[in-house]
Order: sequence, then structure tokens, then C-alpha cells
Amino acid sequence: MTVQSFTHGEEVGRVLEGLVLETQSVTALLISREGICLSKAGLTESLNSTALAALVAGMFAATREVANIVGEEHFSILLQQGEKRNIHISLIGERSMLVVVFEDNSRIGLVRMATRRSATALYAILNKKPDDSAVMARESLSMPAFREYAMNLVDQIFSVGGSEQNGTHRNT
Repeated sequence: MTVQSFTHGEEVGRVLEGLVLETQSVTALLISREGICLSKAGLTESLNSTALAALVAGMFAATREVANIVGEEHFSILLQQGEKRNIHISLIGERSMLVVVFEDNSRIGLVRMATRRSATALYAILNKKPDDSAVMARESLSMPAFREYAMNLVDQIFSVGGSEQNGTHRNT
């Protein structure tokens, strides 16, 4: 299982892993509306999750336009059925989608029910505020300290003659 770095990533990963186990799906992905794979679980090695996320986001955007044409704001669930594999896609709030790839057509009902529960859990997780320790960790590096670090790093990168070897940045 791969979890991209974002707040509550471990919790999201646990929900996706549980969904894959419960439904015996091939994989489950949490993707952004922009087509970025935020988290994934299941058998993902043979799956190009980056391309899948981008294509699903585009497909969902096109489907939203179709919904508008027929008088709906959007369709909240899409189901694509193939000969061997199926894809269930559902909206999670305004910014995310849950994608479940599964093989057994007789599991469609189970996948829909489990995905609905998982989507509710994911929505709650994604809308939680970061805990105080995460906020404190981000704020522990002050702007002046970060500025000094960044300026020293830039100096090291562009230093040709090594004239500033003492590790402090000179303001000129």
C-alpha cells in the first residue's frame, strides 16, 4: 500500500485497505478532482495509478457536463463494466473521488454498499482539522531560520570559488 504525504494519510490508507479486503477488490484509490492519486491500496504494482487517476478525473468532469445537459448537478457514482474488470467511482465531497477496481460482477452490490460506508469515513477524515502536534511541527521552523537555511543552501549550490565556506549567508 502506498500513501502519498498529506494530512491523515495513514487513516485514509487504513480505510482503503479495509475496503479492498471487504470487497475482495483488486485495488482502491483515493484521487483528487485534479487527477492526482492521493492514496492507494491493494494490488497496485501492475496498475499505472497516475494515468488512471488523471483519466478518471477527466471522465468524471465529462460526466458532470452530461449531467448538466440532462438537468442534474452531477452524477455521484459511475460504474464502468468490462469483461474481466469493473470500476466503481464515487464522489467524496467536492474535491475527491474513490475508485474501486474489482473483478467479480456478482460483487457489484457489495462494492456499492462498502464503498458508500468507506466514502463516508473518508469524507470525515478528509474534513478533520490537523491535530495540534502537526500544526506545532509546521510552525516550529521560524521564517527567519528557514530564510537563513534557504539562503545558505542557494549559496552552496551557486558557489563557484567556494568563497563562502563558513556556512553563514552574507547580506550585501
